[in-house]
Amino acid sequence: MKRIFLIVLDSLGIGSSADAYKFNDVGANTFGHIAEKCFLGEADDIKRQGGLYIPNLIKLGITHAARASSKQKLLGFNDNVHLLGSYGFASEISSGKDTTSGHWELAGVPVLEDWFYFVKKNNSFPEDILNYIVNSNNITGILGNCHASGTEIIQNLGEEHIRTKKPIIYTSADSVLQIACHEIFFGLSNLYKLCQNIRYFLDKKKYKIARVIARPFIGDNQSNFQRTGNRRDFSIKPFSTTVMQKLINEKKGKVIAIGKVSDIYSGVGISKNIKSTGLNELCNQTIQEIKNSTNNTLVFTNLVDFDSNWGHRRDVIGYAKGLEFFDKKLSKIIELVKENDILILTADHGCDPTWNGTDHTRENVPILIYSPNLEKKFLGHRKTFADIGQTIAKYFLLSNMSYGKSMI
Repeated sequence: MKRIFLIVLDSLGIGSSADAYKFNDVGANTFGHIAEKCFLGEADDIKRQGGLYIPNLIKLGITHAARASSKQKLLGFNDNVHLLGSYGFASEISSGKDTTSGHWELAGVPVLEDWFYFVKKNNSFPEDILNYIVNSNNITGILGNCHASGTEIIQNLGEEHIRTKKPIIYTSADSVLQIACHEIFFGLSNLYKLCQNIRYFLDKKKYKIARVIARPFIGDNQSNFQRTGNRRDFSIKPFSTTVMQKLINEKKGKVIAIGKVSDIYSGVGISKNIKSTGLNELCNQTIQEIKNSTNNTLVFTNLVDFDSNWGHRRDVIGYAKGLEFFDKKLSKIIELVKENDILILTADHGCDPTWNGTDHTRENVPILIYSPNLEKKFLGHRKTFADIGQTIAKYFLLSNMSYGKSMI
């Protein structure tokens, strides 16, 4: 029986990449800076104190991979570790440092051309997009039309949105069009329908925008507005065949997508979509699907909280707690890896909570591979995330991907 369990710790970069200067990210190091803050006692609160305690990730090689990537010491860790698996790190060849680019490249489809970005900080969206949103969706206007933090913009415009029913539309440094609406006063189904209509328009007009993101929130005034777990991403379809499509088409295999994975690929190459939210639920669903999975199955999980809840919000303490919580769940996942199974842990980009601004950071990502049958070794510096997709193709005896080199 052949199974792969691929878990993306969304945003867990391990040191700025060689091309980080293009993104003003030289020196960013998501994992390294969190570990440093923990060691220095600057990530303490009532529920956690001291150095970052992640024994299972360490056994899989996270600290070894981080040192190799950053070529720097990690405060609070030593090298005297009995490794369970192989480790290395990978750089991204895709043009962007966004979720879609990172995940597509992991699946063997790097994005080598630039996405369409909304560059202007204010009055960000072209008139044809704004006119379509208003005229084709029975709304009286829009709010926002700018670059913004998702939490801040609902605090600033949430009350006006409730009064007027005008959707809050904003963007960021990524290729995204985000729409925040109240779940009750605007309606969750209305928000999804609006986003779906905009996705259709963007694709029809050939705007190469990676994602339209529904950002529902609740609350009745500025002091208690909060986003809910009902976010949904309406993504552009992958530009070429992913390794997941090959698994389904060539081996009649199954791809179990957990979290926002299906959204990222616009449902393409997905057999079963499990829309979980919250780190605990995502981990529990992953464990359950591993238990249930059969031959020629890829269980593919994205742990979005590291990025959305702690990376973008520059919450070092929350990120550290999240890593320690996941590490406890990881012990159970490791126990479930049988003789011919492969567990792969990686990330899609960085989001250093100690860095300037609130955007992603251009970083190398870890590659941690565990299988009772595989040789334990240093996997080296992989030149593209697509090495993971090629490794999956090789393992399942699929036709070769166009990019990447197998690590097994």
